[in-house]
Amino acid sequence: MTRKPLRVLLADSDPANRRALERHLEDAAFSVGTTACGVDAILWCETDPPDILILDVHLADMDGFEVCEYVRHETRGHDPIIIIMTEVSDEMTRAYLGQMVEYAGGDYFMAKPYDGKVLSTLLETLTPGPNPPVPRTGRSPAIRGPNRIGA
Repeated sequence: MTRKPLRVLLADSDPANRRALERHLEDAAFSVGTTACGVDAILWCETDPPDILILDVHLADMDGFEVCEYVRHETRGHDPIIIIMTEVSDEMTRAYLGQMVEYAGGDYFMAKPYDGKVLSTLLETLTPGPNPPVPRTGRSPAIRGPNRIGA
């Protein structure tokens, strides 16, 4: 039986980043939709929810934390895995952003520029198969805070 590819919505206001990530995800056999705007991402999640939502913090019209919080708390009937990405200049900022991701309801935080191998490994663990998926924030007592990827 052929499994349907997981659907990923990628929201990033930088066209070059969006294209690079889109190619990477498509090469990994994911079905990918893209947008530069937070409002579009919210509408997409309400009408055609993705399995995975990848958000940049700095979107064209609102920040990714707002989108994350809205999707997590206001959309009904679907609970996508949410990965938030942004550039990080130092460890203090990384720790603060990790807390913000957790507060907004995100599951994973990745530093930009993204590492293709790290992203691929994370997405492979999220793909249904013989191995159980990686535990998500708030769903396992063994995990405190969001999973930080690319640290």
